[in-house]
Amino acid sequence: MDESQISEFDKFAYPSAVYAQTHPDRLATIATLMGFEPARITRARVIELGCGDGNNLITMGATLPEGDFQGVDLAVEPVRRGQQVIAGLGLKNVTLRQMNILEAPPDLGTFDYIIAHGLYSWVPEPVREKILAICREHLTENGVAYISYNAYPANHLRDVARRMMRFHAQQFSEPTEQIRQARSFLKFLAEAKSKSGHWQDVLRFQYERIEKYADAGFFHDDLSPMNQPFYFYEVMEAADRHKLQFLGEADFTEMQSSGLTDEANRVVLKIEQLNRVAREQYMDFILGRAFRQTLLCRQNHQLDRTPKPERVFGLLAAGDVVPVSAGVNTAAPGAEDFQRGKTVIATGQPILKSALVYLGQVWPRRVSFDELLNKARERAGRGRAEPPLSQGQNGAMFESDRRDLAEFLIRCYGIGFVDLHTYPSTFITEISERPIASPLARFQVRQGPGVSSLRHLPLKVEDVLGRELLKLLDGTRDRAALLEELGKGVKAGSTPIYSDGKPVTDPEKALDVMAGQLEVSLANLARLGLLVG
Repeated sequence: MDESQISEFDKFAYPSAVYAQTHPDRLATIATLMGFEPARITRARVIELGCGDGNNLITMGATLPEGDFQGVDLAVEPVRRGQQVIAGLGLKNVTLRQMNILEAPPDLGTFDYIIAHGLYSWVPEPVREKILAICREHLTENGVAYISYNAYPANHLRDVARRMMRFHAQQFSEPTEQIRQARSFLKFLAEAKSKSGHWQDVLRFQYERIEKYADAGFFHDDLSPMNQPFYFYEVMEAADRHKLQFLGEADFTEMQSSGLTDEANRVVLKIEQLNRVAREQYMDFILGRAFRQTLLCRQNHQLDRTPKPERVFGLLAAGDVVPVSAGVNTAAPGAEDFQRGKTVIATGQPILKSALVYLGQVWPRRVSFDELLNKARERAGRGRAEPPLSQGQNGAMFESDRRDLAEFLIRCYGIGFVDLHTYPSTFITEISERPIASPLARFQVRQGPGVSSLRHLPLKVEDVLGRELLKLLDGTRDRAALLEELGKGVKAGSTPIYSDGKPVTDPEKALDVMAGQLEVSLANLARLGLLVG
């Protein structure tokens, strides 16, 4: 990154964001499934290279107060903004520094987790080598590094569109105009021919992709003079030079081979048995991957990347899962459909049906494997108490249930149907008499609608009532006091109230509607992971 790029980041900020896939919990979960023993995240030392304004790290630090979180970035202004937020929150465990990565000192320290998100493809070769050198020199023995980058083969098509947009946009000096012109130009190209064909399909796909981008992200990613995708094997060759090896991908679903033909599965399995890196590269060819989020560790570790049931026993599960049919009988045999988002799966095993129902009922709380197993066995009519595993039929059944559930959770995690974690929730799902929202969310909502949940997800609190309520949840107010404070805004007209999508103009009626909405609003905040004990 040169000085011109620094000034562009300073005057046109990259979007402030949190990235769930970079959280140490995610990295530790994937590492655990791969047969690796990562550092416990509650007291982990974490560094993010290219941290921007540090929002990603600040959110981690706010939820893991015993950890140590450091960030470095070349741009001055984003670091300054992040430092102001850290000071405003009074965080003692998060530090941001303006620094050229090439000048990182030898005494930087050692870290359990190193994060380089949205950096590797957007910096020159010496900086890429330095990123890997930092991983080699500053990872603890059981450390995990996360590096994301644009990937070939699919980025060949993106690169074609990017180069055409840059050719057109370079005629304009201001970033906002470059963004507008680049979007308009690609749309023009996609629609220029009266008869559509393969080329127009490619351009249309790329236009639909950039339309979903925030302006700042689009400017710094697609219109950046530096955007170098890589084949997976090229990144692995570079990692090998630094004595690092492939551990896994931060998105576990990306490591699966579901959806392939039987013949393709047989070929991929043979390749995997010979060389895991080759397997990953061939999967990129088959799937047309455009982006990777690769985890690395030291080469001296022997890895077994086939997830085993026993590796799940110490994890926690969560999932907003619902049965498709009402009144599902979990104790009776017979297949039942369950849904999460757009994904639907079926299972007929009572223990598995019971587990999914329980996860949905306690969502978004994370449930330990032992709790989930015991609750599932209770609901399936098999009793809660754990029998001696080596004695009799009951012990054999318990062991069978335990392994079946663990294997099922691995399969569900592989398709994104449940989440797995290494540590309990830091938020609460039961609303107290005097509710408390996370200090981070209360601080952020005063700056704008964007807040970070304690599930490490970005949220937007769009409605005025929700924002005002969030500001008030400092643990000093019961329901009556909350209604009184919110009512001041309603009477003054600064807090609009809606009923059935329409504004309520009568002040007294608005107060009644607001009172009826309070519990619903609090329940929504709890489900979003914004309330603490």
